Amino acid sequence: MNEDGIAWITRADLSWLGHCVTLARGLSPEQLVARLARGHEPVSLGEHTAASAETHLTRRDQERGVGDSIAVRYGDAGGLAFAVAHGDNWPGRMGPGYIDGLSNDGADVFQLYWEKENPKLPPPVFAYFRDGRYMCGFDMCMSWSQEITGPRPDLVRGDLEAAGIFSETDGDLAHSKSLSVVEQRFRLTLPKELVLQGKLHTALIAGQA
Repeated sequence: MNEDGIAWITRADLSWLGHCVTLARGLSPEQLVARLARGHEPVSLGEHTAASAETHLTRRDQERGVGDSIAVRYGDAGGLAFAVAHGDNWPGRMGPGYIDGLSNDGADVFQLYWEKENPKLPPPVFAYFRDGRYMCGFDMCMSWSQEITGPRPDLVRGDLEAAGIFSETDGDLAHSKSLSVVEQRFRLTLPKELVLQGKLHTALIAGQA
């Protein structure tokens, strides 16, 4: 099993816009990508590093004169399929609000979402879905709300309380602690060096036309 966990995400720039990371148990990487495309056919872009994926998408949108391309670099680690969003267009078009059908057929899907450049300064959020239903989610900095939403707040409340996150005044530290909690609670991992420096299969999930 990959042992990198996910807490390292707070110390790395997955994208200048923040990050949208989707993890799934019970789906293959290809199935996850197909569901993220939301009814459209994913288009393979070959293998890319994070930097080359961003360059490819920027050039593609410039050549087309349309800024709507979204791609994911994807793979599997520790029994999880993962997909990391790339391009300038995923904020507001991916994330927990665009999850319909992603966890159908008994899959467990976890999303880590943060629009870092949004002028409203929304906090990074965690959301968990299972078998087509929203289970729980929360603001990982505890800055906008300390509420754990969804029908199963009990899945994380005790661990968050034990980690002292509800009383943590440092937002960055609360974010890191929150990631550590959900990492351990749900056995989540993302291969750090591969995601940051390596080449991964890459597919266009929006802007295919």
